[in-house]
Order: sequence, then C-alpha cells, then structure tokens
Amino acid sequence: MEMVIALILFNLVHFAADFTHLSTPWMLSAKRFGKPVLPIAAHALLHTTLFLLVGLCIAEAWAAIVVALIQFITHGSIDVLKGRINARYASLQSPANPYHWYVFGFDQLLHQLVIIYSAYLLNK
Repeated sequence: MEMVIALILFNLVHFAADFTHLSTPWMLSAKRFGKPVLPIAAHALLHTTLFLLVGLCIAEAWAAIVVALIQFITHGSIDVLKGRINARYASLQSPANPYHWYVFGFDQLLHQLVIIYSAYLLNK
C-alpha cells in the first residue's frame, strides 16, 4: 500500500511541477528548445524539491534525498533531450503533427518510469 501512496503523491507533484503555474514561462521557453540549461535546471530543482518533500513524509531521509537527486538528474536530462529533439525537427513543435505526440508521450513515459523506480526505492 505504501508504494501505491508514493506513486499517487509523486504523480501529483509531477503534475503540479509540469502542468501548473509552478512552471514559469522562463522555464517553459527553455524546455521547448532544450536550452539554455539554467531555466531547465530550475525546473528540475522544482521537481526535486517537491519529490524531496513527499519523500520526507513517507520514508527515511536518506531515501528521500536519493530519490530527489535521481529526480533532478533524470528530469532535467529528459527535458533537455526532448527540447533538443524539438529544436532539431521544427515540425515536431506543432500539435497537429502526430509525431509531436509521440515525442511528448515518450517524454512522459520516461518520467513515469522514473516515478515508478522512485516509489520502488522508497519502499525497498
């Protein structure tokens, strides 16, 4: 049951950090093209902070810190990669292009795999 709670909480904070006002235009603009890295790092730090807070509420501090660091590295890397792909292939930026959704979906799949792994680590 603890893993289910971790999955739900991690998905809630992922949603909050990616799809609400917590992601500023400065961050979103950089994510679109995968650069500059500083706003993407700030966005990843937002995810890190939220994951750390959740982790501290449901697990030991060391595990929460490990999960938060994994989140920082992977979230930032995934967003940079997606942005660079979008920048290289401009047609991917249009939601009318079906491949736009393939890239977006793959991006979200990678984030979900990290979330699942994070929940697993907290409940190991």
